[in-house]
Amino acid sequence: MKKILIFAIGLFLSMGTVVAQVKVNRGYGNPSSEAARKSSTKSHGAALAVKYGVKAGVNFSNMSNDMTFDPSFSIGTGFHVGALMNLHWGQRTASSLPGTGLWGLQPEILFANHAIKSGGGDIKLNYIKVPVMLKVYPLSALSVEVGPEFSYLISSSPESMKVDGATVKVGDCKGFNFGAGVGASYEFGFGLMVGARYSMNFTELGKNLKWKNNNNVHVTVGWLF
Repeated sequence: MKKILIFAIGLFLSMGTVVAQVKVNRGYGNPSSEAARKSSTKSHGAALAVKYGVKAGVNFSNMSNDMTFDPSFSIGTGFHVGALMNLHWGQRTASSLPGTGLWGLQPEILFANHAIKSGGGDIKLNYIKVPVMLKVYPLSALSVEVGPEFSYLISSSPESMKVDGATVKVGDCKGFNFGAGVGASYEFGFGLMVGARYSMNFTELGKNLKWKNNNNVHVTVGWLF
């Protein structure tokens, strides 16, 4: 598990290194020739702003059940915390700063605790998650986002539980999960970021346990540097 976490963090940092090597032409100044003006205009679409940030918030989670017994799942409350890199391309107008255009990308690395209530007690699922969100900015500070989520279930509790006459060893649930998310966020000029996201997992918790942690709402507050 330590190797997986170290690899995820290393991948996140290496992405920042690659992006940091990109030369950004901010397009400032008054070109004196037609060729210079064309060059400056062309650079507007490629201008890139990169920010790093931290985020934390609350999760509201539920699960689906395809087993013959009924665990009586209902919404529970958990949390998430982590780091992100925000890439924002383009300029909204020729005089705008870089990072005010239409498109963006936001990879994240998060620790997420998902809690689900059931007839046998609360179930807690702890994930390392790597969402990669494609962002569309209808306004320079407001974005809608969609993208895949890659996660690893590192621990689950309780160790076992009885629901509807069946004994389930919840503690044995570990492994990779694949999902997707969709949401929106607003980035204030002084650094504050607020957002909400709906995500779902497509992977069952076990080969013989047809439960999916596939209804999650995340409310987030963060800070961009």
